Amino acid sequence: MSEPLLTIEHLNAGYGAVPVLFDLSLTVNPGEIVTLVGSNGAGKTTLLRALSRLIPAQGTLRFNGEDLLPLAPEGAFTRGLVQVPEGRHLFPRMTVEENLAMGAHLRRDKGVARTLERVYSLFPKMKERRKQLAGNMSGGEQQMCAMGRALMADPKLLMIDEMSLGLAPVIVDDLLAILTDIRAQGIPVLLVEQDVFAAFSVADRAYVMETGRVVREGLVKDLANDPAVVDAYLGAAH
Repeated sequence: MSEPLLTIEHLNAGYGAVPVLFDLSLTVNPGEIVTLVGSNGAGKTTLLRALSRLIPAQGTLRFNGEDLLPLAPEGAFTRGLVQVPEGRHLFPRMTVEENLAMGAHLRRDKGVARTLERVYSLFPKMKERRKQLAGNMSGGEQQMCAMGRALMADPKLLMIDEMSLGLAPVIVDDLLAILTDIRAQGIPVLLVEQDVFAAFSVADRAYVMETGRVVREGLVKDLANDPAVVDAYLGAAH
């Protein structure tokens, strides 16, 4: 079996003197959708911030065979570790196409135009709206634009923080289908989600976090039948 694309071992991280993550271990393999689920405050976003090198961390962080810990955020980004942040953080007074171009601002290769066409094939609405100001779009369209912007960076791993937040279920279903298309194009995904049903519908494996620790991990089909996970996250609708 090939080496994982991302290896996290015994990771500790937090904010100043406030620890948030404790002895956390996780892997993402090539071609996988892995989801990280847990309630609000479990530490999911903090983990993505540590991976993006936005906050200090101790332990092992290896990506594509390289140690991430010494890198600045730009270094992690240019190596292909790209995040779609919670809340999208688009530039509202710029057009869709200008927002997408921002995702490629550090690229020096000749494939940017080709990547843009691929983004438009995944998100046809973005092509229709390419001259529209991003701030004038619906929440679902803004999420598509944020995902497209991340894809413009040519990621080796796409990390998405709370993709479904505030969106109608029909829009979430559309985005989940697009995630499987992204994976089919060879881009693995680390999906951070509070909506466990949505996450489990597309992911291969899952990690369940509580108070900064991984408390369950495994194949989604196994965790979906784990009584503790059902009781805590899937409830009577399971």
